Amino acid sequence: MPHPKLLGIPNQFYTRPLTEALRTHASLQLKEDARPNLARQLLDHDLAAALLSPLDYAKESSDYCLIPGAAVASYGEMTSLVIRFHEGVQQIKTLAVDPSFASEIVLAKIILAESFDIEPAIRPVMGSVDTMLQGADAVLLAGDQALRYGRASSNAIDLVEEWNEMTGLPFVHAIWCTRDQSLTDDEVDFVQQAAVKGVAGIDDIVLHIQKEERETAKSYLESFSYDFDGTAREGLGEFMKYLYYHGIQPDVAELNFLKTRDEKKDDDPLQNISPN
Repeated sequence: MPHPKLLGIPNQFYTRPLTEALRTHASLQLKEDARPNLARQLLDHDLAAALLSPLDYAKESSDYCLIPGAAVASYGEMTSLVIRFHEGVQQIKTLAVDPSFASEIVLAKIILAESFDIEPAIRPVMGSVDTMLQGADAVLLAGDQALRYGRASSNAIDLVEEWNEMTGLPFVHAIWCTRDQSLTDDEVDFVQQAAVKGVAGIDDIVLHIQKEERETAKSYLESFSYDFDGTAREGLGEFMKYLYYHGIQPDVAELNFLKTRDEKKDDDPLQNISPN
């Protein structure tokens, strides 16, 4: 019996609706790790697919394909990605960040430059929010830290809201990346269907959390979109342009999607020819 194919998933709560149902597939095995490690493992062919950040995809876009139909995106004000600054700070000169959130760091720099004409010094720091704020004017809260500390505040900038106002589009946090033919059509279908099941099963996902925190966790997950629709694709494409405009990437990365079953049939000239 062949070994299960490894799918890399981030150790972040907001991705659970995309990944929870995947645990039941016999030919797929989930490997949870920090996002930089997943990016490296997919690059080294240790994974068949991984849920990566837009920046990780942009760096290797010529080699990767995107799985359509499933992603993590956010629209408007939702405190899933915020900059929290000290009370009374007039200008953000230093920004403390968790270095594992490289894509979100880039978004913060873009928003601060475009909307506030600010270019703070970036200080990579690991630890609690209080620790990160020591010696910095502000801290970038992303992922699970945003769930715990990103609630609306007068001394905060909601980066998703700012991105939405600047572009009119959602911000895409995570996308399924793979290589052509690394997954079968059935496995791709299951990844897509898992997102539908996950969204429908958010109540079950939060059952693993302490009872007094379940309502907050449920509202947090429901504030995201897990459908990689046309608007989310536009948002991802716009971010690729900003990566180029701000000198992060040498060119605008193309969005290369895996072909669906119907698209493959259309490409096969013999598909509709009768053997008789």
